Amino acid sequence: MILVVEDDADIRIMIEQMLELRGYCVTGVRDGARSHHSNTAHPPHIVLLTDIRMPGISGWELALRAVEIRPMKVMYITGWLGEEVPGGAPHGPLLQKPWGASEFYRCVERLIGAP
Repeated sequence: MILVVEDDADIRIMIEQMLELRGYCVTGVRDGARSHHSNTAHPPHIVLLTDIRMPGISGWELALRAVEIRPMKVMYITGWLGEEVPGGAPHGPLLQKPWGASEFYRCVERLIGAP
């Protein structure tokens, strides 16, 4: 199960569809508050894909809170150049927008451990 948190609806829907095409079970939400509810109400997520800069809570803080609820792998996505991982944020790859489909899939599959 993959939780996708992205405030841009077009990008979120595209990511959800790309993952579903590869057979992944996906839940998509638009912000950190909804992701917290989804992470506690639904079956356990094994992966969190989150945008970094969103209204309310950043992807860094969201990931930190999510892994406190249950262990999961994290992948960050950003459109901002020079983004640096703050201390204490869960380890995970940082995918820079704009990215191509092959780069996205390679990053996700490496993270999950799929061939």
